Amino acid sequence: MERHYKFIRCDFNENGTNIRDVKFFLDLLEEWELDFHDHYFPFFTNSLFANSSTMTLLNNCFVLEPGEDCGMELINSEIDINTNLEIDKHSKKQTIYAIGSRLDEDEPILLVRDETIMDGNVILKWVPDGHEEEDCPDIPVETEKRKHDEQIA
Repeated sequence: MERHYKFIRCDFNENGTNIRDVKFFLDLLEEWELDFHDHYFPFFTNSLFANSSTMTLLNNCFVLEPGEDCGMELINSEIDINTNLEIDKHSKKQTIYAIGSRLDEDEPILLVRDETIMDGNVILKWVPDGHEEEDCPDIPVETEKRKHDEQIA
């Protein structure tokens, strides 16, 4: 499951604030999270894919230590945390692998650099923990579906 979102990168200053509407980039991310959840109820996004420019914008939204950097690299077009951890051992930079969801800070959103994504684009995804079917969550029961439908009405 994935949804694509667009923004104008040059509208954001070095602090992550939109110079036109004074909206913080993280607030925009929260709007996208809500949209994703509404579209794929009951799922929440657990991965954010963007290019280096967008990850730099995300860096600017946080108070990071020197040498910290948001976003792990894709390895052979896949999320491979173990390989990224090995890379970190030999790197001068320390990778920030995830941020807390703006909807639930206890739930992480993996930050993934993908240079095939154009500037000003973000892809939010729900990626299962593994590739086996048993790792996928259960389909919501009818009462959850009905509750969601009542919220929309």
